[in-house]
Amino acid sequence: MIRIDPRTKIIIVILISSAAVIIKDIKSLIFLLFMTVLFCKLFTIPLLESMKKLRKLWYFFFILALVQSLFTSGGDIIVGIGGFRILTTVGLESGISIIIRMSIIIYSALIIASAPVLEVVYGLIAMGLPYEIAYMVLLSIKFLPLLKEEFADSIVAVQLAGAHLDKIPFMQKLSLYTYILMPSVIKALLRARCISLSMECRGFRAYQTRTSYCKLKMCKADYLTILAASAAIFVIVFFI
Repeated sequence: MIRIDPRTKIIIVILISSAAVIIKDIKSLIFLLFMTVLFCKLFTIPLLESMKKLRKLWYFFFILALVQSLFTSGGDIIVGIGGFRILTTVGLESGISIIIRMSIIIYSALIIASAPVLEVVYGLIAMGLPYEIAYMVLLSIKFLPLLKEEFADSIVAVQLAGAHLDKIPFMQKLSLYTYILMPSVIKALLRARCISLSMECRGFRAYQTRTSYCKLKMCKADYLTILAASAAIFVIVFFI
């Protein structure tokens, strides 16, 4: 199997995300979504497993699309009460385009997620990004699982104390989550402080540049992949 440089994945994601924002036509967005799925297959990304993990986001996207379709007027009336327009053809197209656009962004994000985090950081540094910002990206990626772990531990502690979260009314459950969130955030911030002290003890930002054992090198497959992605997006934007 050919090993793809992380910079290639970053460039492809930038191209796809930019095209998803620029393109307004639904047919072109569908072609772009199909191309994004092909790239995910090329990089051997398990799409079904990833979508199962992100299934809660799809409910939010459908609600967002429904709100967008209801508050966008124009075109023929599909659903109306009296003289009031509830759903129109333009609003429906706007809602569908939002769902497709969000799908493209999620699938393109999976392309970067398929690469190891350290390689992505090294790729950002090799592309000219200051290493301080690159390591901030690395720490933010590492920090979110810590916050999730602390919150899960607090939930388990509350359940062991005898609280049945399924039987608690919604307002009391919301208040309970508020009380749980505060100590979880404080514990995560304490961990972040320990990480910052450890980095200072190791001489982080002592020099303008940093060296590493990982040396990235792009090959012909990387250039061909970038060229194919650029050509496909060019065709979709200007011809389809």
